[in-house]
Amino acid sequence: MHSKSRNSVIILASIAMCCVVPMLGMVLRGSASVTAHETNLLQFLATWPEWLRDCSAILAYMFSTVGCVALVAMLAVADHRITRDARIVGRDVIVSVAPIVYVTGVKWLVKRPRPITSEGSGLLPGDPSFPSGHTAAAVIVATMLLLTMRNLAHKRFSDGRTDSVRLVVCRTIIGAVALVVVVACSRLLLGLHYPTDVVVSAVVCPLISYAVWCVWDLRDKERQRW
Repeated sequence: MHSKSRNSVIILASIAMCCVVPMLGMVLRGSASVTAHETNLLQFLATWPEWLRDCSAILAYMFSTVGCVALVAMLAVADHRITRDARIVGRDVIVSVAPIVYVTGVKWLVKRPRPITSEGSGLLPGDPSFPSGHTAAAVIVATMLLLTMRNLAHKRFSDGRTDSVRLVVCRTIIGAVALVVVVACSRLLLGLHYPTDVVVSAVVCPLISYAVWCVWDLRDKERQRW
């Protein structure tokens, strides 16, 4: 598929997904049966070893708003040291953080209550449950890490060794996916989110970032034409 056509398809698919997610959230909020099944799973996870929840609490602080901003800022500094180009760094930051605007809006639109397993938790945020903000934060950090490593690989292998660049990117993607999965699971272990909260964030946030990347790519190509 032609690059421009592929980008257009991804952008349209992302828009469609973004339209569906709030409706899905409304359905989940009103479904007693789904809530009951998800609550049963969270109560089962609460029986798992305490050290898992201790590790999850650390991740809760790391991927809070303050923690996410700090991690993205550190990666942006590293990105700038690699590229020496503020425009590229700005693009990478915008692509990475774009999903949080959408996630925050959907949270307050849907207003799904937190699970009963979250009652009394000192880690309970003050915002609604759907979709998961911490999972979105993990996607943001993972995306910024991926883009930074991509720039590093292109700089290190500037002699045209595309296989080496591809290998670095593939390994980083594996690590990024693992990071998102671990953070998503930590939210369930703490009983602060329903499974559907974290799954939706883990799916829609990368798609939004990719769509923003495609929009930026199309804009750059239009500029080159002129």
